[in-house]
Amino acid sequence: MITLKPSGSGRRGQAMVEFTFVGIAVMFVLISVFEISRGMWMYHTLAYAVKEGVRYAIVHGQNCDPTFGGNSCQVKMGPATTAGTVASVIRNAGVGLDPKATMLTFTAAGSASAPCSLDATTTPCPANVWPPAGRYGVGQTIRIDITTPFRSAIAMFWPGANPTSFAAGVFGASSSDNIQY
Repeated sequence: MITLKPSGSGRRGQAMVEFTFVGIAVMFVLISVFEISRGMWMYHTLAYAVKEGVRYAIVHGQNCDPTFGGNSCQVKMGPATTAGTVASVIRNAGVGLDPKATMLTFTAAGSASAPCSLDATTTPCPANVWPPAGRYGVGQTIRIDITTPFRSAIAMFWPGANPTSFAAGVFGASSSDNIQY
């Protein structure tokens, strides 16, 4: 006599195995999309912050004519404790960036400053007047470079990687313009 097995009894657990195979790939893709989005957000934040810093520097100029309202128009690189500095403008525009790890380099009249951080306690930007050109620096080019580290959690999924290791890279942006007045 032939006995028939109920259909599907030999496939018990098949859905769980298939979900495991597909679920791992879906989770990796999902985490990758989040990490790429976070990287794009950090880069665009860097670009926006440095653009705002250059904009602040070019409209404040260097030693404007005091006959127009008595404004000396001197802009300072730092320290970050004062509100009228380029570094503090960049720090305020770069919401979400690590101030201790984000480094700035100011370049004007062909001379670059030493890199300084947005944080006033680690490597503060010097408090000297910038750009270093003399009176009426209209037309002088100002350039600011900014860099910040980016660590991605995707590296935890690489075969043979240490579970706590993160992929690291450096994002950078720069902006330049001429002093307007």
